[in-house]
Amino acid sequence: MKTEINSNSGKTLIPDPRPPTPALLIVNPVSGKGRGAAIAEQVSRALREQGLANEVLYSRSSADPGEFARAAVRDHCPLVVGVGGDGLISQVASELVGSDTVLGIIPAGVGNDFARGLGIPLDITQACTVLAQGQARRVDVGQANERYFFSIAAIGFATEVNRKANQFRRLRVGALYTVLTVTTVFTTEPLFFTVTCDGHERRCYSWLIAVGNTWSCGRGMALVPAARPDDGLLDVCIVNGMGKLELLSVFPRVFRGTHIYHTGVETLRGREITVSADTPCEIYADGERIGPLPVVLKAVPQALSVMVPLSSTVGQSG
Repeated sequence: MKTEINSNSGKTLIPDPRPPTPALLIVNPVSGKGRGAAIAEQVSRALREQGLANEVLYSRSSADPGEFARAAVRDHCPLVVGVGGDGLISQVASELVGSDTVLGIIPAGVGNDFARGLGIPLDITQACTVLAQGQARRVDVGQANERYFFSIAAIGFATEVNRKANQFRRLRVGALYTVLTVTTVFTTEPLFFTVTCDGHERRCYSWLIAVGNTWSCGRGMALVPAARPDDGLLDVCIVNGMGKLELLSVFPRVFRGTHIYHTGVETLRGREITVSADTPCEIYADGERIGPLPVVLKAVPQALSVMVPLSSTVGQSG
């Protein structure tokens, strides 16, 4: 941190001799259907009771979480905690990549897929205990062109599902992704893609290509159930061009991860995956728009330090 000292010649910035606050909480006050601020107060109090001093910063604009996190890294803050949903967590985590600052997660959103993928409890009290008594682990990060992602990148009809879901940010319920998936299937068609995985190229006619750093998306769908954020690899699930009714019959299996055993589904694993399409198509990652294809997706090994439970098997689905 810096301290301003007034003098006749103006303001001078000098180093603040005090050590940085052990934990900085970056909060989306409207996350969790408007409960973000109340959750932040609960978290701050619980952490202090467990001996972890903290400071709370509330975001007032979409740019605030990233700016707060960048400042925390500059000031060598040991622990930066995102209190909110996957959007805020992704913003904060992106600024911590490659640094020694540890990310903490309080899953106060609706999807909370990065927390699920790391085995972090969704219960707020238990998540606080992870911050105070857990362990810091280095995990991998995904990169889509120039953007980092932490859970899953999706191409195909799932991009339309994400686009529609983002229009219902304040109305999201557990069944929203299921309803949007079913309705979107009837208004879209498979596309022709070229997928290159670690130099091996293939053509496919597919509904969906999902590339995962962790297993969870869409509030606990196990699209890439074997994905682990500590193996230096990205996992790929390709859902090929089966009929619409067959696709919908397979869809419920995604919650258990057993869809990968269907004959119309392929899985790949690699360090670098390139995807292009014969027709215009976009890619979304962690539920947010990245941009149009083509895209190069890479695993960035051990790029982020995250607080996880002492007993956690990082990346295990289910």
